[in-house]
Amino acid sequence: MTDISVERISEILRLVFDLLWFEPQGLYASEIMRYFQTSVALTEFENGQYNFAPYTPRYEVIIRVGTIPLVRAGWMEKTNKGRWLITEAGRKACKQYTNPEDFFRESVRLFQEWKDHEDSRLARLSADPYNIAAESAWDQIRHYIDSLNTDELRSVVSALLEALGCHIAWSATTDHKEYNELVDMMCYSDPLGVGSPRILVHIANKSQVSTIEGLSAFMNVLHPGEVGLYISFGGTTSALKEFTLKQTQSQIRLIDLEKFIELWIENLEKISVEERARFPLRPVYFLSNPDSF
Repeated sequence: MTDISVERISEILRLVFDLLWFEPQGLYASEIMRYFQTSVALTEFENGQYNFAPYTPRYEVIIRVGTIPLVRAGWMEKTNKGRWLITEAGRKACKQYTNPEDFFRESVRLFQEWKDHEDSRLARLSADPYNIAAESAWDQIRHYIDSLNTDELRSVVSALLEALGCHIAWSATTDHKEYNELVDMMCYSDPLGVGSPRILVHIANKSQVSTIEGLSAFMNVLHPGEVGLYISFGGTTSALKEFTLKQTQSQIRLIDLEKFIELWIENLEKISVEERARFPLRPVYFLSNPDSF
């Protein structure tokens, strides 16, 4: 096989949508590519490389470029952290056009247009160093968080809270947890804890996506006047985010991994060198596609 057909492109892109269909929070691009690498029967041509992207398999280039028109059409969303998800408009379109080739006709047309000029247009769009670097970095961050044990996670969270002006009054340890199994630490926004509500912090299981049930259990331990900080490194469901936004009493705050990273970077100068070493994020400058600015 020396080339790839329109039907095959449509089939590959339909597989991407099938993979994302039951993932309301989406999947990271690296997870999608890993699925294709391990679970999809790919041809020798699809596993090969284009001359302009010698380190990227053709199937990955096809997926990245083929999904661009879907994003522009509003059927798919790609976050700046490399997470891909289907929009509500995309779900409706997928139900309307059951034939993969019909659904992706516009995508294929634009793909063919780019492919005709692959040394310039396709190379810039599919192998943009910014997208590749951002996705790779985010994937590494998630794996690093997964590698931390419970006490190490508490230490990282404590460092951020202190940088935000909180004063830690108590923190649980693996060996001794004297307050409540749903409470990882207690803190105040003033040193003496006399002029502010008490803040209870729960760090959810990093290996699981947080749900309304888990958040509700934590909310049950909060007393009137207390504020709950629910930290979910494993992600959250759409229903949980909507539930949190509807809390009129503003007694709960939800922080996922992306928000945690944003806060860490914003307050990096307030975090000690020792604590930074526990979660050593560092910016790297590289040459990006000028169209990205």
